[in-house]
Amino acid sequence: MSLKSTEASEPVETVAKCALGIDEVMGDGGTLSEYVEGYCARAPQIEMAYEIETLIQKEGTLLAEAGTGTGKTFAYLVPALLSGKTVMVSTATKTLQEQLVQKDMPTLFKACGVKGKACILKGRDNYVCPQRLEITETAEQHSRSDWKKLALIRDWVENVTTSGDKSELDTVAEEDPIWRKVCARLEFCQAADCNAESGCFYPKAKKKAAEAQVLVVNHHLFCADLSLREQGFGELLPNMEVYVFDEAHQMPDIAAQFLGFSITRGQLDELTRDIKQAQKLESPESVELVEQANHLAEQIKLLNESLGKWDKRWTWQQLEKEAAFQLVAKRFMDSLSRLIESLKSVAERGKQITAVYKRAKDFEGQFKEWMNAKSENKIRWIESSQARFKLNLTPLSVAAPFSRQREVIAGAWLFTSATLSVRGKFDYFANRLGLGEAETRHWSSPFDFQKQGVIYHPIGLPEPRSDQYIKVCLRAAWPLLKASNGHAFILFTSHRAMQEAKAILEQHWEGKLLIQGEQPKLVLLQRFKEAEQTILLGTSSFWEGVDVKGEALRLVIIDRIPFAPPDDPIVQAREAYLKEKGLNGFVHFQLPEAVIAMKQGAGRLIRDSTDRGVLMLCDPRLSSKGYGTTIRESLPDFPWVYCVEEAIEKLASDPDLET
Repeated sequence: MSLKSTEASEPVETVAKCALGIDEVMGDGGTLSEYVEGYCARAPQIEMAYEIETLIQKEGTLLAEAGTGTGKTFAYLVPALLSGKTVMVSTATKTLQEQLVQKDMPTLFKACGVKGKACILKGRDNYVCPQRLEITETAEQHSRSDWKKLALIRDWVENVTTSGDKSELDTVAEEDPIWRKVCARLEFCQAADCNAESGCFYPKAKKKAAEAQVLVVNHHLFCADLSLREQGFGELLPNMEVYVFDEAHQMPDIAAQFLGFSITRGQLDELTRDIKQAQKLESPESVELVEQANHLAEQIKLLNESLGKWDKRWTWQQLEKEAAFQLVAKRFMDSLSRLIESLKSVAERGKQITAVYKRAKDFEGQFKEWMNAKSENKIRWIESSQARFKLNLTPLSVAAPFSRQREVIAGAWLFTSATLSVRGKFDYFANRLGLGEAETRHWSSPFDFQKQGVIYHPIGLPEPRSDQYIKVCLRAAWPLLKASNGHAFILFTSHRAMQEAKAILEQHWEGKLLIQGEQPKLVLLQRFKEAEQTILLGTSSFWEGVDVKGEALRLVIIDRIPFAPPDDPIVQAREAYLKEKGLNGFVHFQLPEAVIAMKQGAGRLIRDSTDRGVLMLCDPRLSSKGYGTTIRESLPDFPWVYCVEEAIEKLASDPDLET
């Protein structure tokens, strides 16, 4: 894990409850007005803060939906700091983590009159491991480019960094494969030999985390900790007294990833390479290890080939009937078992042999569980293409383990987001995490959606399954794209639809086109904000967590209701699981998921009280199907228009919004 901290003063072991109250900090003339330029008291924000103060005192559980612009970050941080209790804040993005610790927390510590420390804690892959760096430098062959990168990392470790956090290393790209060779991944950790005095960064991070009053993590790290606790393997994170989950709507799916597991071809190929490196370094006489590693690599390749050349998602029911896959899977297991026996006989030769032996054993155990899983709550499935595959074991419900560990950990628990409810009810989210007894509250956005925008829903579009659907949607959107001079997001439910739109727009749009995947997300967003006549095409990752204020974004277009593909293995399994319980898979799974995703997409348009624009919703099912009412009533309270001229009028200058 990786750690940064922000201190208001020297760290203290215990932070006393502050003498100030919420009104004295957040009210008119409160201390926040001294430290935050332009701050004004907002009734919904203060009301939310009081609700959270009560939650902390009662050590209860609260589901809090706060519309965009409510100011929920200050609403939960102020009462948390004033309580004097230790706090863990789990977020969905690194951007929000950095904002909390580098910008918000220093201000709030001062405004609340609190002495304490806030730290960011990341996954351990974010740390450089000095031992791994040395081994990689001495035991491997590298390209000239990789040698240069290793030299840059070495210089950074010896002369620059005190934390070992890769976010501080701007001379090597964050996603560069060389980092994976030198980071402090768990499978390589020799924890007994690592300590702060030896120069290892990981123990330093753990020590600082234990001293923090406010610990900021992400959902992935929290769920990794949850998984270890559930398996009885201890924990990654210290126990705190207050737990806050921002962007909490993502928690159920992330928890499912960690309470299950996946095995990728990349991981297995890497294992064979690392075995040969360990043999060369620590057991050069064991030539059979190289032969067996090469044989395992061949079986991995054959396993991939048995799944075909095309992108596909396989259910276990499909794989059971694939004789070629079943045969190759058995041969793969036999090859892995023989290799493990050979590694066991030389495991005491050194740390690298020990590490690869443990990894191989872990893969063997997971693969056996995957092949023989019988639990009704778990689904086995594979994603494959010509050059990769990923075996997944995913729980269909995480309610029981999440609820169980929450009771063990105790404390106060807050789950907050702008999108937790469906038509005003929190049942769907609450049931997914086993939070049935939680209290629920909703605070509407302070934005004036009636004046700031409209939803344009064109009449007469074909059904989404039509071959001409994307072309007809773009034809309907064309007058708006011209009227707004770009400044538009077009959000798609599939990469295929996005690529089809790209091909059409490249022939007709004279301005700039930005396409998700062609550059890093942050680069695309920066270019979008700076360029004129720009249209950005995106899929799922641009439906949420994207904040573009002002004139840069005036038009958001959504192609379809974001239903999950009906042939997706998880969708099929969850619907079957619900059917066995007497529930309707569409009503109790597909529709609420689509509502939450649609609310996220719609939330991209208005990000500030002076923003204005048009949200164009293309899917005719919003008005032709009964379930369209559920979706419409869950969206922001924009006026609906059905005539393109009315939508174009909203894109013109609006005197009501002049400041």
